[in-house]
Amino acid sequence: MSIETSPPSCSHRFEAALARIVFTLIRPLGITAASNLGGFLGRTIGPRVGVTRRARLNLERTLPELDGPTRDQIVRDMWENFGRTLFEYPLLDKFILPKNASRLNIVGLEHLTSVADAGRGGLIVSGHFANWEILPLIAHLQGIESGAVYRSANNQLIDDQILALRAKVSDAVQIPKGAKGARSILRLLKSKKFVMMLIDQKLNDGIEATFFGQKAMTTSAPAGLAYRNQVPIVPVSLVRSNGTCFTLTVHKPIETDSKAEALGEITRVTQELNDFLEARIREHPSQWFWLHDRWSFTKKG
Repeated sequence: MSIETSPPSCSHRFEAALARIVFTLIRPLGITAASNLGGFLGRTIGPRVGVTRRARLNLERTLPELDGPTRDQIVRDMWENFGRTLFEYPLLDKFILPKNASRLNIVGLEHLTSVADAGRGGLIVSGHFANWEILPLIAHLQGIESGAVYRSANNQLIDDQILALRAKVSDAVQIPKGAKGARSILRLLKSKKFVMMLIDQKLNDGIEATFFGQKAMTTSAPAGLAYRNQVPIVPVSLVRSNGTCFTLTVHKPIETDSKAEALGEITRVTQELNDFLEARIREHPSQWFWLHDRWSFTKKG
């Protein structure tokens, strides 16, 4: 039985048309010029946007040892990184050209290839670091068969544009969050392939874990999937340098103990993943997306 969907609203059509025009204008600039322009607009406009209050509050509560000017610099750099990321979207396919190979570096690849060579498959997890769209691109270049879990955009027309851009640079199965996506994840894991997930956002129906010394509702999906399917979790991090160069670091896989009690083991691994994210953010705080409502500080006052 087919499911009827409502036609796009006028506002959604306008937003999608505007996005298409902007992407079309950006593309001829090339990677460096487009990224530089996005970075300039990000650091110039972003700090003045109302939602920046959340980033400042998150920094104040989680990194109280930093002084005000340092936090302000992190906010400006965060917006610059975000602006660069947005303006790099229409040029993702340019990153995979041989002439741009030097822009993409990978460290610790042996941690991933050892799992792949063993025919196990598993979960590749990360956060919203640098330009997070580079992760599936690099996985594709390394021949890693995978799927990528994503949150659909509120505007379906823009979501379609984003999926089309991703399809140009990666053959990863696009997995929307939800019941349908869960079935796709299980199929991939049973086929001994990999599933990529960004795990740094709040999940109200997750489990409570510690993040930067604060209690935070956290997704237990990676730990739960790893425990139930006995596959490894491979944490990765991404760092931007020199504007448009990226280094992807593959860290040592995390294994779950099949003999341990389920809830306790899932909780343990979930906390270990939060600790991993926190360590990477502390290393490069300006390259993480501090705008997430990760701790609901604004609601608690």
